[in-house]
Amino acid sequence: MKPLILALPAALLLAGCMNESATLSLDGKDQSLTLQAKQPWFWDQRVDLELVMSRLPDCQRRSRLDAAMPAEIALEVFRPEAGEFAEPILILRQGGRHYALGLANCELQAFKAAPQKPGALLGAFRMQGQRLKFNAAPPPAAPQ
Repeated sequence: MKPLILALPAALLLAGCMNESATLSLDGKDQSLTLQAKQPWFWDQRVDLELVMSRLPDCQRRSRLDAAMPAEIALEVFRPEAGEFAEPILILRQGGRHYALGLANCELQAFKAAPQKPGALLGAFRMQGQRLKFNAAPPPAAPQ
């Protein structure tokens, strides 16, 4: 009975916490982009956001993004046209911030200014109810 009484306060402390993730598979099963949203303390409304880029077996890297309120989580993913940048990258937009995510080395770098041509929108990570989801962008319309 005593262990149960001791575990109850810990359970109450963790009851309001969030630990969600959503994944975008890129070019096959060995390459993916995962966004993790964690709320470590129930009294803190903001959630910590971490991005995990994985290109197995060559690299896997975790990078921190700006914390956000759950309802404000929005990370858009763009794929620039081939040759637009020196190496293959994805462009990520979180609010007014833009990031370059290297697909060869899994490295995340912030842009100093918004890129002129971010490329085709692949989709966006957003909260849907209590779940974090990646919503793919609709395919571009066929030329007529």
